[in-house]
Amino acid sequence: MATEKRASEATTPKKRIRKAAVKSEGASGNGTEVVKATLSSSRAAEPVRVSRVVGPTLEEQIRVRAYELYLQRKGQYGSPEQDWFQAAAEINSQHSA
Repeated sequence: MATEKRASEATTPKKRIRKAAVKSEGASGNGTEVVKATLSSSRAAEPVRVSRVVGPTLEEQIRVRAYELYLQRKGQYGSPEQDWFQAAAEINSQHSA
């Protein structure tokens, strides 16, 4: 007579998966982060401090300036590409000076 498999024997064992890093902002709120990596090993991970520059990126600055140019011309006689190129030229000249 065939023996029945137990419920634990019938299922495929689960693989151990490395969990993603958990990020939490530091207590001071100055843009410094504490990153804790959770590993499947028995060794505890030590927190690592990472500094991040807070502020708009170059692309965001260009996007805002292009929108300002669009509003100045009231959406007439131009194109979004012209606004973008003019804004990029203005922003890049500010950063290079």
